[in-house]
Amino acid sequence: MGFTTFATFVLIGAAQVASPGPSTVFLLNNAIMYGPRRAILVLSGDLVAIVILASLSAAGVGALLATNVTLFTALRLGGAVYPLWLGLRYFRAPSVVVEDGDGDGMPAGQDGGSLGLWLQSFGIGISNPKAILFFAALFPQFVPADGGPGLLAVLVGTFVATKLFVLAGFAFGARQLRSLFSGQDNGALGRRLTGALFIMFGLGMIWPILA
Repeated sequence: MGFTTFATFVLIGAAQVASPGPSTVFLLNNAIMYGPRRAILVLSGDLVAIVILASLSAAGVGALLATNVTLFTALRLGGAVYPLWLGLRYFRAPSVVVEDGDGDGMPAGQDGGSLGLWLQSFGIGISNPKAILFFAALFPQFVPADGGPGLLAVLVGTFVATKLFVLAGFAFGARQLRSLFSGQDNGALGRRLTGALFIMFGLGMIWPILA
């Protein structure tokens, strides 16, 4: 694979990662509430999900979903339930006091701690079956017939690294917003806003199916 082709792949990946979605909202919320370093650590759950989905796509699951409309629709509906549930959970959860600073602290037990946040991150990533079709359409454009699994592994690793780099930039950029959500009342507002966005994404996933 030449440099130009590889750079094109990276740019496509960066554009996809930078587009608004549940993963981005979750990362920004964590960066504001708990600090950018903890947000990036939690992001690893989403990255593990990406590796799994990309591997499933490379194994031919994407082609299966493309030809089995019923199965794909069922997975999309199932995937939409998670952001809806997460959004309602944010609405009902107690507010977090956000300190006006760059710390990475988190109250003990809040959101289940780092493990709880990591599992939420993984759930957001793995609940999007459209990612399998995205990879199924993307990989053949960059992997020749004789490319082999080694090249696929390089592309999957490159996509994961691109997502980490782009969203890490978002996380550190979100430090500028911490002062806006400092204090009990503003912390509650931030959680409700995050919950509303998750609910919007969930409804957005369901609407095309039912329309």
